Amino acid sequence: MTPPTLPPPRRRRPGTSLAAAALAVALTASLAACSSAEAPSSGTASDGGPVTLQVWTWNLKGTDPRAKAVIDKYHQLHPDVTVKLAEVGGTAETASKLLAADKAGDTPDVVQLEYRGVPAVVTAGAVKDITADVAGVKAGIEPNIWALTTFDGQVYGVPQDIGPMVLTYRKDLFDKYGAKVPTTWAEYAKAAEQIHKKDPSVYIASFSAAQLEFFAAQAAQAGAQWWSNDGKTWKVGIDSEASLKTADFWQDLVERDLVKVEPLLTPEWNAQVNSGKLLSWAAAAWAPNVIYSVAPDTAGTWESAPLPQWTPGDPAVPFLGGSAFLVPAKSKHAKEAAAFAAWLGASDEGSKAQLSLDIYPGGNAGRQATLTHEPPRLMPQQKDFYQVTDQVIKNTTIPVTWGPNVNVAQTAFGDALNAAALNKTSFRAVYQATQQAVVADLQKSGYTVSK
Repeated sequence: MTPPTLPPPRRRRPGTSLAAAALAVALTASLAACSSAEAPSSGTASDGGPVTLQVWTWNLKGTDPRAKAVIDKYHQLHPDVTVKLAEVGGTAETASKLLAADKAGDTPDVVQLEYRGVPAVVTAGAVKDITADVAGVKAGIEPNIWALTTFDGQVYGVPQDIGPMVLTYRKDLFDKYGAKVPTTWAEYAKAAEQIHKKDPSVYIASFSAAQLEFFAAQAAQAGAQWWSNDGKTWKVGIDSEASLKTADFWQDLVERDLVKVEPLLTPEWNAQVNSGKLLSWAAAAWAPNVIYSVAPDTAGTWESAPLPQWTPGDPAVPFLGGSAFLVPAKSKHAKEAAAFAAWLGASDEGSKAQLSLDIYPGGNAGRQATLTHEPPRLMPQQKDFYQVTDQVIKNTTIPVTWGPNVNVAQTAFGDALNAAALNKTSFRAVYQATQQAVVADLQKSGYTVSK
């Protein structure tokens, strides 16, 4: 499904940077027969001289010998190209840095962004249309994943990794407390109650209010769409009844003290995961590698299962997270940059190489290679990990549209929901207030919003 055409705003507030494009993605994923696709062969500048590519990334760490091996392979294939990696922060920080660098006229050649952050830089004109540069590798990525970086038929990036949603849990402690691995969210609530009753110091999971993407995915799984667009007008559904029912679900668990109100990846969270006090994380297939990074001594005790369902028998989910490599509009070596992004994300060799970096590849060859790959280091005993996630990808059929002002939603939502969780006040009120803030911002920015 191609992202909807976004009507331009009639006016903008000075100094406001809005992601004024919809990221509507058809997420029907199937492991179809892999077609071989090779990246463009351009490896030298237009004058035939050597090229140095400056790459902003966060999961290709220059200090990681595995990343060095991948880059060394590219250097072997393209001896006139030198790739220099610079580690940057997450999407919000990287997007801000890129926009500032674009204004200053001093950008890198390649930049990594999460999919939700792509519309902001596309609308600002800070990244290049690379449709023609990467046309030769399009067959190496499924259309629904390729659509993550495609707007009005123009390609602005090459998908690198994807996030099929799973529940990663402490199998040994679920067994110890007699808790069944939940297949529905109702069963999840029962397991939370059973675990906490057996040991009041132990929780099925933490409740992290700042995870906007997770709560948007929850709402989508329950049948809501936080943003939608028909090509002319926006509709906001953060306070739709389907969305509010998910808010009620989490409020019930918080009020009954069945989940621990604790942000992710804090020292406290890390300590509780290590000590067996937090037993699961509902996220995506990248979660095991994150857990391993903070609790390596717990390896061998975890497993992953498909995400619990809101409607029994309906396994449909959206993707959660993932990123792409884009070429800044002011890159000094745009064609060579596009060739590198295409090789890493879509070529057979580059896509497969990402598995060595604990990344879930978006390219067909890499995804096929997962089926015979060793499981993540967190669960070496779960030999069917990638078979489980393969089935999840096949069930990843819920399209998601990211609106033009995700940043406004994030600001209105996270702190308010955390306060509501701590003070036991209404989650519904937070969702409704976020709805009002998002709608008001769209209208003030000149968009038409339907009721």
